Amino acid sequence: MTSRSSESFRRPLEGYKVVEACSYISGPFCAQMLSDLGADVIKVEPPSGDPYRNFGHSWEGVGTVWTNSNRGKRSVTLDLKSPEDLSRFRALLSDADLYIENWRPHVSASLGLSFEQLSELNPRIVQLSITGYGPDGDLAKEPAFDALIQGRTGLLSYEAAGGTPRATNTFLADKVAAVFAAQMALSGIIARDKSQKAIHLETSMLDIMSYYNFPDMFHNRTFVDDEAAVTLAPQPVLATKDGYLVLSPVTGKQLSRTLDAIGHPEWKDEIKQIADRKAMTHTFFERVAGPLKDRTTAEWLERFRELDVPAGPVNEPYAHLSDPQVAHNELYSQMQTPSGAIRAIRYPARFNGHLLKPRQPAPTLGASNGELLMD
Repeated sequence: MTSRSSESFRRPLEGYKVVEACSYISGPFCAQMLSDLGADVIKVEPPSGDPYRNFGHSWEGVGTVWTNSNRGKRSVTLDLKSPEDLSRFRALLSDADLYIENWRPHVSASLGLSFEQLSELNPRIVQLSITGYGPDGDLAKEPAFDALIQGRTGLLSYEAAGGTPRATNTFLADKVAAVFAAQMALSGIIARDKSQKAIHLETSMLDIMSYYNFPDMFHNRTFVDDEAAVTLAPQPVLATKDGYLVLSPVTGKQLSRTLDAIGHPEWKDEIKQIADRKAMTHTFFERVAGPLKDRTTAEWLERFRELDVPAGPVNEPYAHLSDPQVAHNELYSQMQTPSGAIRAIRYPARFNGHLLKPRQPAPTLGASNGELLMD
């Protein structure tokens, strides 16, 4: 399908107003997705700014993780401890379709912004509250960060596979929470439009990551009486002459073609005789690992492609940026900012062939104060 520019396409959330009072990643990244889909997102920050603006790597004083999670928004600064600024905040919410906050439970209520109060102010508002552990319970008031959620939900131990548990090098829990939160926000707007009533959506990173982990991580506990030991799929990353590749044959035909590709079809009958599925799979990969070291990754990928064996390279992260398929899909654009040109990724869906490319970079602090906070 030939892609078409998003410039002539009316994005599905155009006309919807979103007020975001969030920091870190889960709430802001969620709101960025809604902005990519066309919503007008107003990010409310304290006068000192979202603390995540200065987190981690920066360029010309601009935090890059923050930049990549806050594109396409307008920024206003408000001190919500000030009665005047709190009144301005309520004015922003009075005609908002969606209000996203990821404060700890009851912070909104302490400011006079409980759902009951907001629904009186705006009978059509959808409030999305993202917490670490839920609105109540023993952990409700505890701080929650990505690695803490990974640890509590079992993901760190599962990924360790018998070794020392270690958090992933990406903010997995935060970003997964953002994706689910965006889904919840859209469903909340649909529910609001059907019921013509305000909707309060409450979720937590604990709930989201548990849902995300369950299908495969808990396959040994799906049936209540199943007490089998944890079983893990074998690691499909295998060494070649000059690096690594990922090999993922699943069906019997793919396993057979893999042995044909490496020149050892005679192993098929022996491997078929292994009744235990786990033992058979481990034996298969142990056998395949040896011959793979005799050729380069590129040579093997060409051979596997000829025989329709699922295989791929293990790229360095930045090699992904120059991947031919990535370029073909037009995933990245360049945008100018006061601190220099940035690379920005588009929303990953096509709407009748239209690509929703980034519209504007992340805002400078309080850039829309004059426009949006006039008394």
